[in-house]
Amino acid sequence: MFTEVDVFIGNNTLIDPKIYDYWLDGYPAQHAAKEVREKDFLSLNNVHEDLIISYVLDQYRTFQMLEKLLHIPIQLSEQWTFQMTPVTQQMLIEKYYDFKDAVVREILGKKLSARNRKELDEVSERTDVSIKSCRRQFDNIKRVYKMVEDIPGNLCQNIQSHFLLPPDLAKKYAA
Repeated sequence: MFTEVDVFIGNNTLIDPKIYDYWLDGYPAQHAAKEVREKDFLSLNNVHEDLIISYVLDQYRTFQMLEKLLHIPIQLSEQWTFQMTPVTQQMLIEKYYDFKDAVVREILGKKLSARNRKELDEVSERTDVSIKSCRRQFDNIKRVYKMVEDIPGNLCQNIQSHFLLPPDLAKKYAA
């Protein structure tokens, strides 16, 4: 007796935007899993906690692998390893490069050096933003500045074309 089985194999990378926000904000996976469970209590009521933690950890691993590509967003749009929609790619890039005004105010006027990067723990305390998030924002500002500082032409357009950022976020970087 043979049993007929239909198998579907897909390789689309699924991104959970809520968990991505937790990762960007520097929350540990355990904390993010707890938040997910509390915020989606009704729909996740019968789901075992280990499954939620496993799901969050899987998302965090995906984000860590994507982070290298996010440093050069054009590579994210051209690669084949993580197949996702252009809308998802744009969301990843936009959220990754977004920054908190309070953090930028603390960073502005300082040289974007390794020494000042080490002092971000003070920025973290003053702004109530995790150190991981402060480092990401500092590194992004430094990365954008280094890429476009010597390129002739419109600064906003250069930022948009090299980092695939929406116009409003590119303007914030150019300001």
